[in-house]
Amino acid sequence: MSNSQKKRRRSQAERREQTQSAILEAAVEILSLEGYANFSSSGVAARAGISRGALEHYYPKRINLIAAACQYSMEAAIEETRSYVKNAEVTQDLIGNFIAASERFFFAQGYIAQVELLIAARADPQLGEVIFPIIKDARRTLDGIWAETIAGWGHDREKAERFVEVSHYLLRGMFFVNTWLPYDLDKDAVLQDWRDLAPTVLAHRPHAEGEDQTSPSPARKATAR
Repeated sequence: MSNSQKKRRRSQAERREQTQSAILEAAVEILSLEGYANFSSSGVAARAGISRGALEHYYPKRINLIAAACQYSMEAAIEETRSYVKNAEVTQDLIGNFIAASERFFFAQGYIAQVELLIAARADPQLGEVIFPIIKDARRTLDGIWAETIAGWGHDREKAERFVEVSHYLLRGMFFVNTWLPYDLDKDAVLQDWRDLAPTVLAHRPHAEGEDQTSPSPARKATAR
């Protein structure tokens, strides 16, 4: 077997990156599957297949590990979204694909882990100080990617931003109902209704401050003539 056929030996940097990825993926899995109350560095190390000492070499404190896991999860979502919107097939049904991609995010392990942290942060201000900026910055980036993409296909930027924002409020609510509340949720039906409403939402002209909201819009005036 020639040298070129032999498996290339990984560099130290590659081994370090692989180990850190295994640690952070294990951390996200434990948060999403077992909850914040059952989260521990030793548990993450065991799931990642390394010693606790090896884990603490990268993340000496529990809060360091939590922050890195949160950042890792959000960066993965951003990278996936950026790659997704570059796919030409997405634009064939842009709104439908936006809603489908958003549904995947809000029902994935990463978001469940995020919610566990947010709930825990209510009683732990230090945790909140660490994770709130990470989540806010990532959400601003994700929303911006989609708003820019939707606006790039002929929709008003302000309306695109509002549509993305309201869509995500809807999906957050659906996640909580589906996960914790004793109600039957037909996700497909709700999301289909939202898809059907999307053209109206994106075409909606917000009332200016002080405008008489009882008077018909210009479009309705034209229709009435």
